[in-house]
Amino acid sequence: MKLSCLRCGESACVTCVEGEECLVRRLQALGVRPGKSVRVIRHAPFGGPLHLRVGSTEFFLRPREAESITVKHAV
Repeated sequence: MKLSCLRCGESACVTCVEGEECLVRRLQALGVRPGKSVRVIRHAPFGGPLHLRVGSTEFFLRPREAESITVKHAV
């Protein structure tokens, strides 16, 4: 499933990060890489950005960029 499908408060494990090389590098610098846990803190209204937490890092990500991240629900 795509990261953009997660609801507020849900966590998941990153399985794959795809997309343009510059986006993948930026996400990796923020800690978004396979095996890492990501939590959705909130969704902005009207298709706005997602507020995410990876480890101790919090950041905002556009929904179209979140579509490049594949996750699976944490058990």
